[in-house]
Amino acid sequence: MAGGASFPLGPAMKRVCVGKAWQAALLASTTCVILSLTLLVEGRRPVGTNLAPFEDVGRLLLHSRRGDLFTGRFLLGALGIVGNLFLFVPWGFLAWKFLDGAGRSAFRIHLEVLFFGVLLSAGIEFIQLFLPTRAADVDDIIWNVLGTAAGSLLAHIGRQVHVEWE
Repeated sequence: MAGGASFPLGPAMKRVCVGKAWQAALLASTTCVILSLTLLVEGRRPVGTNLAPFEDVGRLLLHSRRGDLFTGRFLLGALGIVGNLFLFVPWGFLAWKFLDGAGRSAFRIHLEVLFFGVLLSAGIEFIQLFLPTRAADVDDIIWNVLGTAAGSLLAHIGRQVHVEWE
């Protein structure tokens, strides 16, 4: 405002602090949800294992070249990629927040989050090799790790930026 006029901001702002115990509980809960969705939900039959990286992207490109952008196969394929990405974003965010602490470098936290994200995702895919209605897919690991990295990056940015909602 011109002239430096100020307005009272109403009641005092409240600060919410999420301690390490709650962070651990949120991370464990998110991990349980991921494990439930990836191991307990029945998939389609027959299932096949994919060990070729970016095979799902190749299928999407093939459908797009044919003009099949709005077919069920294309949309389900795209949804699979987006779903794998977004499934691990909250996990990466919470893992970064849990590992963050005084004296810890952001670089090391990112490396640890990615390491544990790879372990979690590869572990899930390994178990899926032996489940009759689940398919192991190297692409899932790639998208899950990218989702983990995105969540980790968002948590790191959140460390640097304070957003106020008015």
